[in-house]
Amino acid sequence: MKGSLSIACLLLGFLLTGYAGAEHRPGASVPAPDFPDGLSWLNVSRPLTLEDLRGKVVILDFWTYGCVNCIHVMDELGRLQGKYGNKLAIIGVHSPKFDNEQNLSTLRSILVRYGRADPVVNDPDYLLMRRYRVPAWPTLVVIDPAGSYVGRVLGEGHEADLSAAIDMLLEEYRGSIDETPLPLAPEQAVSDSSLLAAPAKIATSRDRVAISDTVRNRILVADHEGILKQILGNGQAGLEDGNLTEARFRSPRGISFGPDGSLYVADTGNHAIRRVDLSTGRVETIAGTGKKGERPRAPGGRNPLAVDLRSPWDLVQSEQWLYIAMAGDHRIWRMDLVEGRIEPFAGSGREGIDDGPLLEATFSQPSGLALWADRLYVADAESSAVREIDLKTKRVRTLIGTGLFDFGDRDGGFDAAQLQHPLGIAARGSSELLVADTYNHKLKLIDLKNRNVRTLFGQTAAATAETAGLLSPNEPGGLALAGNKVLIADTNNRRILAYDLIRQTAEEWALKRP
Repeated sequence: MKGSLSIACLLLGFLLTGYAGAEHRPGASVPAPDFPDGLSWLNVSRPLTLEDLRGKVVILDFWTYGCVNCIHVMDELGRLQGKYGNKLAIIGVHSPKFDNEQNLSTLRSILVRYGRADPVVNDPDYLLMRRYRVPAWPTLVVIDPAGSYVGRVLGEGHEADLSAAIDMLLEEYRGSIDETPLPLAPEQAVSDSSLLAAPAKIATSRDRVAISDTVRNRILVADHEGILKQILGNGQAGLEDGNLTEARFRSPRGISFGPDGSLYVADTGNHAIRRVDLSTGRVETIAGTGKKGERPRAPGGRNPLAVDLRSPWDLVQSEQWLYIAMAGDHRIWRMDLVEGRIEPFAGSGREGIDDGPLLEATFSQPSGLALWADRLYVADAESSAVREIDLKTKRVRTLIGTGLFDFGDRDGGFDAAQLQHPLGIAARGSSELLVADTYNHKLKLIDLKNRNVRTLFGQTAAATAETAGLLSPNEPGGLALAGNKVLIADTNNRRILAYDLIRQTAEEWALKRP
């Protein structure tokens, strides 16, 4: 939520209530509550207290790791940290929305994957969230150098307002600012010589398999035997076109093969769409400016390179249309590859799970797409839902899912079935869908004819790749069909799994250097 708050209002409580529920009165000094004992701290050598933060402006970032708006805020806070250095202390308060997000080991890997190096306190029981009366993710709470609560803002897009408030607080407390560094000890990536670090999405063509390796900012292309053929991108984060060694991506995710031999890439961290000519190895940007679109949302336009996008997460192509799951926009967009225009296609832009006509329906962080005939299917992550868009009648309906906070792990009929933050989806003919039920660590089959859901593969508890004899996924993020097999991007285990739909068996699908 982009605020329109004046600098004065920011310092008088951000026009919001104080942490204890009483109105924050101008001039009143309200001590901020300290961190509870016993919580787990990451990225630091020891737990912190508010006394450790005296003399600094403090921002408490209440977040949950699956939330795309929280990811956007990390970029904004990173720029503020770079501007103010040790005068500013940013503390991430991880208060998980989903049951699966309570896993501390996964949170460690998430910090590495997102490149988050500031102190993070894990608050699975919402102790701090309740103390500060935080109503939603993300919420940013500001504490002054004397340890008093200043105010809070909700949502993203407050970077300029926060910067103005920090400037005023630093001026007010000039002479007592403490620039001593915090005892940082960033979580270290697991040493891994494998080709994959965090595979997010996977796509197949007649003779190729493409995998987006998000952490390493690149795309791997192999044949169906797993022999590596091309590496797209030099591994450095950036937005650069050119040949394979010049091109740069930033946290790419969704990928889709085009009929002309091109590979389309949802370059999520760059808020852009890229096209790769696989015959020449040339990468070009075809949509997006590299800037995150702000609200009110851009309506699209005839020049896709002039439109600011918001975290495109997945892609699927149908003839001249490239459909885009715009996770950060809560909408489905489409790009006309013939006429060269891009536009919102489905969703009002408001987060929700409402059905109806295309532009009246609502989505919640759409993160996976599949297409069969005149049906476009959506893995709608934050509502733990699967949605269907009828391309003929131009209407949206929900197959599975009931609300933003309704999730679980339950097979059965559509009315009773529950998923938990699904990120991947694939269509197998007109009557079956396969879903990466990401936070339940499972592959599930949706029978559209009989209107039921059943688990094919996976364990409820996250399994590590090192677990002896257990080939279960850990937060699978993407799916692709290869004959009778489903290839699964096993994100947290840094590998690809193959599930045989006929034999009902699974094995690792190994990438091999030529």
